[in-house]
This record gives sequence, C-alpha cells and structure tokens, in this order.
Amino acid sequence: MSRKWKIAVLMLTVLALISGCLGEKPVLEELGEDGKGKIKVLYYDESNFYREYGNYFNVKFPEIEFEVISTSEMYANQEGPVDYKAEMKKFLDKHKPDVMFLDKEVFGEYAQAGKLYNLDAVIAQEKFDLEGYMPGIIDLIREKGNGSIYGLTPSFYTNVMFYNADLFKEHGIEPPRNKMSWQEVIDLSSRFANIGSGEDQIYGMYEEYGQADQVLRKIASTSSLQLFDAKGEKLLIDSDGWKNAIKTTADAIRSKAIYVNPPRNRGDGPVYMPNDDNKFMSGKAAMIMQGPWYMNQLKNRKMYTQNAKDFDWGIVTLPVDPASPDTSADVYLNEIYAISADSANKRAAWEFIKFVNGPEVAKAASRTLDGRIPTRNQFFKEVDGKSMEAFYMLKPKDNDKSYWDDKVPMEFYEPFGQLQTEALQAIIDNKKTVDEAVAELQQKGEAALIKAREEEKARKAAEQAKSGSTSEKASGEATEGTDTK
Repeated sequence: MSRKWKIAVLMLTVLALISGCLGEKPVLEELGEDGKGKIKVLYYDESNFYREYGNYFNVKFPEIEFEVISTSEMYANQEGPVDYKAEMKKFLDKHKPDVMFLDKEVFGEYAQAGKLYNLDAVIAQEKFDLEGYMPGIIDLIREKGNGSIYGLTPSFYTNVMFYNADLFKEHGIEPPRNKMSWQEVIDLSSRFANIGSGEDQIYGMYEEYGQADQVLRKIASTSSLQLFDAKGEKLLIDSDGWKNAIKTTADAIRSKAIYVNPPRNRGDGPVYMPNDDNKFMSGKAAMIMQGPWYMNQLKNRKMYTQNAKDFDWGIVTLPVDPASPDTSADVYLNEIYAISADSANKRAAWEFIKFVNGPEVAKAASRTLDGRIPTRNQFFKEVDGKSMEAFYMLKPKDNDKSYWDDKVPMEFYEPFGQLQTEALQAIIDNKKTVDEAVAELQQKGEAALIKAREEEKARKAAEQAKSGSTSEKASGEATEGTDTK
C-alpha cells in the first residue's frame, strides 16, 4: 500500500473514531442532566391515566411531571347530540396538549393538516422496533400520514368468533375455521336450526345484544359497503351490494340460522339479555361474535349467567370478504398517541410515547383481557392453553365511513335506524320483497336526510346564539368589574 493510501486510511479511521466519540447529533434535544421535564397529556381521566401508564412511566422517569387533561370535560354541560370530532378539535385547540390521544379518523386529519410531529427521524435514529407490531398496523398509520409516521398505538380492538367446541362435537358438525365468508358461517349455523325445541332449542349463531339491523351492519362492513356517496349527500342503500347484504341478513334470520332478539318499538332502548337467558353461556348456542374481554366472562361464566354450563371453547376470525380474505374492517385503532407539532416538550413527550409503545407495557397489557389487544404480537399468544392467533390474523382495513360519516348530520342516524329496522322486518316476515323494501327505504331515508340537515342547521344556530349570549354576558361582567374599580 502506498504512503498516500496509508495516510487516507488513517484519516478515515480518525474521523470514524471522532464521529463515534461525539455521536450523531440527536434529532430531539436530550433531557437535561437532572432528567426533568413536563408533559401535558390528553386522556380519558387522570386516575385511569396514572393507573394504566403514568405510574409505571414515572418509575423509569421520576423527574418528568404530567398534567393530565381529561376528555370528559368535552361532554360537560352538553345537551342533545354531540359532534365528537368537532368537539375534540375545539378541545385540542383550547388545551394544546403535548401528547394527543386520538382515534384513527381524527389522527389522520391532524397528521395531514401538519398539526402533529413527524416521528420518522427519531424512530430511525433510535432504532425503535417497528417489526414487532401486528402486520398492517404501521402500514395503516403511514397511510393516514401520507407515508410518514405521526403517531404510534400500543393497542387495538377487534372481535373474533367464539364457538362451543363440545356442541359441534356432540352433533357431528365440523367446527368453524378462520377466514370463512358470511355465507359459509350462515350455512354452518343453519345446521343447528332443527336441533331441539322449546327450552331445549339449540341455536347456531347468536346475536346477544343486537337485532337484525346489527347483523346487517356487520355483513355490510365486511363487504366495505358505503351508505353514502363521497359528499355525504346521497344514500346508496338502493344498490346491488346493499340488496345482497339485506337479503342475506333476512334469509339467515328467517331460517333461524342466526338468532336475534325480538323486534322492539322505537324508544325502547337497547336490549340486554337477563342473566339466565344468555344462550351461549348456557350451552344453547354454538357461536357468538365478541371481543377479548369475553374470555373473562367465560372464565367466570357462573357469576354472570345463572344456568351457565362448562364447555370447551375456541376462537376463529370473524367472517371475511372473499375478495379480500386477509383483511378486516373490524380492527379499530382508538388509542393513537401523537406529539403536537408545536409542542415545546417533544423529547419528554417522545420518551413517554416510546415507553407506552414498548415491549414492557405490551407484556403487561397482554395479561389484562380488558378489551384492548397489544399491537406488539409476541406476548398475547395464548389464554388457558388456547391460541390467540385469530386476533392477529387479519390486517386492518381502512373503512371509516361505511356507515357513520361526519358529513352527515347526527340527527339522521336514529330515525334512519328505525326505518332500516322496519324495512328488514318486513322482508323477514315476507310482507315485502327486497326490491320493494329497499326502494321505500331509499326514498324515506333521503327524506330523513333532508330533515336532519334542517335540524342540524337549527341546532347550530341555537348553539351559536347561546355562545354569543355567553360571550356578551362575560364581557358585561368584566366591564362592570372595571367600572366598579
């Protein structure tokens, strides 16, 4: 090697050593030597925050203080329908938290509006592990941020299909499997329709709380059917997709392949089955769709259901769309943690988000069965010897506006729900054909949409007048106080 090359190699070595000693300049300024910091955090309420995250975080970072802003304040003194998203935006603008606690929809809007801090650089520099996340979660977060990561979520929520393995075995019926279509589930369920009678009747699929409209909503969501056009101005219920979903629902309920609660009158409120009438817990239903919290119910079934039976159970995925068998519209991200773009405490905020989304918290959360599932999938492996693979098998499908649309007035949904229930029942009772009932539902639904817009306009005008009156009163009181002085 020539002397020139030796000098060049020596210089590169020295530069490498200097770089290693000095270290790469951090994307975010480090905490001070005393480790002190302060974070304003948005959460449900202060006590829950400390119980779930704050106390554990302070063991690691005892000098970082929290100011917890409770979202329950949003609903204080609210009367009538509440526009959650609008109220959340006003709430965030008012309190300006360092760490925001957002659902998927608001998160996407804030990320694209430049209100959140881009985490890509700090994640790369600190080599924060994203590989341990459930497949599809990070992809969906990136999609909401136009390709960048603006937040992370420690948990998600989804349902699975629980089944009574003993019932299937007793009657010589093959148990359900992962990634079945709705028609396959209905066909399987129908095999129980003629087993037993009266109090000894055995049911296939059991809808514990909902009615026919709830079954329809699940089937429609699986197929990614949209209830409104892109502008939220026109109903799309009178379409082939919706007609097929409605026919599938009505046929399944009429044939008793799916058991639902009897119809109820408007204003009766939700139906909650009495303790002694839970057909799945009492061994009279073969399948039910529920979340992870239901495993606690099964463990302690005799506390909740008077005539509960012991039986072996298993879980499989919810029904899927055959056109997209690896995805589900039933995967919800309701706890995305993000840092405000204008936060002055980004390093402390990042340390908190990093901790909440780390393996230690995921491991602890895997033992709670409170309804939330850790997004890190290496810990929640089995419960009572049963595989939890079904919870992680389907990637999330972005289907925010299949039924609820923020362009549609809140005043629309209750009357339309009643119209939809009546239409479904007419089809189930063979009083109307699918085409007749859907055409009428389209017409009445659009009339309800027009009326809802008028009611929304009146409500907003009243809110504005009330707000103006309150402002004038506050201004008058301030002036009076000044005059007195």
